[in-house]
Amino acid sequence: MEKEHNCMYCHAAFDVWDTRLINRGVVGKELRICTSCTDEACNNGKIIQCGACGESFTADVLHDEVICGHSFTACPACGKDVVEGLTREDFENEYRPSRYAVIVQNVNGGQRGYIVSVECSQGTGSVIKKLVEKVNLDSAASITVAEILLEEDVLS
Repeated sequence: MEKEHNCMYCHAAFDVWDTRLINRGVVGKELRICTSCTDEACNNGKIIQCGACGESFTADVLHDEVICGHSFTACPACGKDVVEGLTREDFENEYRPSRYAVIVQNVNGGQRGYIVSVECSQGTGSVIKKLVEKVNLDSAASITVAEILLEEDVLS
């Protein structure tokens, strides 16, 4: 049987059945690589396989985007994050900062409300710390903190 393709990495000739198409659907960037070079490139990070759809891409066609302090890399084939396999919406929901309603009751009877956002894993202690950094609490008699769990909790 005649060899039909040359590997873009090792340049060896190989049959069409012994190939992986890399960067499928990315115009001008599609590569045909032999199976052994594909495996080696995946193991050393030169090629990344999408966890959602299984397609493989070189790093130069993948673009990171920071969402809520975390790296989201959309797969060119399916649009999901290549590592976690989440859609953009699910990724945003997963990493959205926690929001807290904070009521500060002053010694003179007045009160003031704040909305404080912190990373999900930081908890209420970080809410108070962030509030102290931004607001003078010298006249505070009490502070009440409650997490805003749902968008329905926000009334406009």
